[in-house]
Amino acid sequence: MTLPRSSAAHGSAAGVDRSLAPYRRAGLALCTLVAAALAGLQANGPESTAPQRLMTLRPAATDRVSAADAQPFHAESWISPLDHTPTVHCSTLAPLPNGDLLAVWYGGAREGAGDVAVFTSRLAGSDGAWAAPKRAVDRSMAEEELGRPIKKVGNTVVFPDQFGHLWMVYVSVTVGGWSGCTLNVKTSTDQGRTWGSSHRLNLNPFLNLSTLVRSRPIYASDGRIGLPAYHEMALKYPQILWLTPGSDGSLRDYQLRSLPRKDDLIQPTLVPLGNDRVLMVLRDGGPERVLHTAFSHDNGWTWSNPVHSNLPNPDSAVDALRLRDGRVLLVYNDALQGRETLRLALSNDDGVSWRPGPVLEHEALKDFSYPSMTEDKDGRIHVTYTWQRKRIKHVEFNVAWLDQASTPVTASLP
Repeated sequence: MTLPRSSAAHGSAAGVDRSLAPYRRAGLALCTLVAAALAGLQANGPESTAPQRLMTLRPAATDRVSAADAQPFHAESWISPLDHTPTVHCSTLAPLPNGDLLAVWYGGAREGAGDVAVFTSRLAGSDGAWAAPKRAVDRSMAEEELGRPIKKVGNTVVFPDQFGHLWMVYVSVTVGGWSGCTLNVKTSTDQGRTWGSSHRLNLNPFLNLSTLVRSRPIYASDGRIGLPAYHEMALKYPQILWLTPGSDGSLRDYQLRSLPRKDDLIQPTLVPLGNDRVLMVLRDGGPERVLHTAFSHDNGWTWSNPVHSNLPNPDSAVDALRLRDGRVLLVYNDALQGRETLRLALSNDDGVSWRPGPVLEHEALKDFSYPSMTEDKDGRIHVTYTWQRKRIKHVEFNVAWLDQASTPVTASLP
């Protein structure tokens, strides 16, 4: 008996949905696991040589602290204007060759919305004020430049190379959520005032999905740039994307390397320690909720197994840097659950142990998260972070304030 065309189609579809749905889910899960495994194998395939030495790319530091900076200094400001976008998130900082700072973040109706765009703002040393945000890339721009459908854009990192170009690496998603993302690059020849077209990175021959970025890179003396990355589909683990820029702003080569151990540790932050050593601090996306650390003794090429630190982590991003005096400064959410406390910590032994320091923000049931940190040529430390998902906030202080271990008053929206 032949059913009418519409009834047959409807009944067949419903039957397939009911009877094959578990198999489809199992097949999708299997494909996801295969993609994750192949991504790890590809990243650990044929290798080139390890970097011989790391270098620092930032404005030359002044040799002495001014009389004013001998006294504790602390200041707060806003980077994103009030009501610029309904929500903002995931800021990162880049020190520019001329001494300016460039902040980058994404904002829109909500995280993952189609109207989300990546914005930049510049802090010029001469006037001390953040410039009005500029749109660097959004979904429609990415679609046009990449020649493919784009559902949303997200996490973005900006950094200079040794030739004076500025690089932007950003996440885009065509289907699914963040675990289905790909990485794209743009470059600027005028220190981030304008940007060239986007180019997609092919990091995995199977689907090319689920590599994300969050933190600033390290620099090898041979010209390679080691950008922290992480995989998030099925298996979560940290990676390093080694980029080789050309003198003309091109990307000559790139290679993705994964840590051998995979246990829900993501968003690595890298801190060069000198003498071929590098510290890695890792966000805990698993049940332990403790910051993890790992160490490299060959300039970030191979790594020890991650170990627990003495600090909590509520599955939230962190950042760290080495100060001029050799100490390592960390900014993190000091809790096992929630992101209502943003705090600093210091290490005198290159990240083996930590001493909690001043609290930057604390308010019950609020969100202060995704910090980014850098040190300018005068030795002042700058921190940007998501403030209640409403604005990007900037805090600046010196070592004298840090050692005083004072707690600033939480700012409120004007």
